[in-house]
Amino acid sequence: MHSDRHASIGADLALLAVAAIWGLTFSAVQRALDVAAPMSFLAARFSLAAVVLFLCFPRRAFRITRRGLAVAALLGLWLTAGYGLQTVGLLYTTASKSAFITGLSVVLVPILSLVVSRALPRITSLLAVLLAIGGLCLLTSPGAMGLNLGDLLTLGCAGAFALHIVTTERAAPHHDPLPLAFWQIATTAVACTILMGVFESPRLPLTPWTIAALAITGVLATALAFAVQMWAQRRTSATHVAVIFTGEPVFAALFARFIQQEVLGLAGLAGGTLIILGILVAQLGARPREP
Repeated sequence: MHSDRHASIGADLALLAVAAIWGLTFSAVQRALDVAAPMSFLAARFSLAAVVLFLCFPRRAFRITRRGLAVAALLGLWLTAGYGLQTVGLLYTTASKSAFITGLSVVLVPILSLVVSRALPRITSLLAVLLAIGGLCLLTSPGAMGLNLGDLLTLGCAGAFALHIVTTERAAPHHDPLPLAFWQIATTAVACTILMGVFESPRLPLTPWTIAALAITGVLATALAFAVQMWAQRRTSATHVAVIFTGEPVFAALFARFIQQEVLGLAGLAGGTLIILGILVAQLGARPREP
C-alpha cells in the first residue's frame, strides 16, 4: 500500500516537472527569437527532438504500419501549424499571454468533436467554453495590454492543437504511441524546414539563449517529457494528470515574470484564472469517474 502511494506521489511530481518544463519553453523560445528566425528555430528544435527519440528507441521507432505513417503525417502537420503560429505569435505577444491562450486548445476540443463526430457536448464542456471566452476577453482587454497580432496567431495555434488532440483521440488507440510520436515529430521537422526555405532566410546563431532554448524544447520538453509521461501515467490517475498539466500556463507566467519581468496586471491575472478554470472543467468534465 505504502509503495503504491509513494509511486503515485513520485509520478505526480514527475508530471509536475514536465508541466514546469513546458511552461519554461515560452520564455526560452521568446528569448531565442531575439536573434533567431521562427522557422529556423522550429526546424532545429524538431530535428533535434527526432534524433533524440530515435537514439533512445532505435528499434521501436520503425515499428509502424502505412496507416500509422499516414496518421503520424497528419498529426505532424497539425503540430507544424500549431507551433508555427505559436512561435511567430511570440514575436508580437508576451510569453504568459501565449501560454494561457494556447491552453484554450483543451476547451476547443468539444466544439471540434461536435463538428467531426456530431456528438453533443456535455454541460461541463459548454461551461468550460463560457469560462474560457470570459478569460480570453479579460486577457486581451485594454487592462491587460489589449489584443494584438500575436494573440490572434496564438488563438489559431490553439485551434491547430485542438485538431491534433481530436485526431490523436480517434487514431492513437490503434497505434503504438512511440513510433507515432517519432514520425509526427519527424514530419514536423521536415515541414518546418520546407517553410524555412520558402518564407525566411535561415537564421539561427548559437547564442547562450538559442542553445538553451533548443536543449529545453528539443530534448527536455519533447523527448524526455514524452518518456516521463509514459512512465508516470501508469502510476497515477487520469484526473491527477489533467489537474497537473493545467499548471503549464501558470508556470509559464511565473517564468515570464522572473526571466523577462512580464506583468499581466489584474485583468490579465483574472483572465488567466478563468482560462485555467475552463481548462480544468473541460478536462475533468470529460473523464468518467474513476473507481
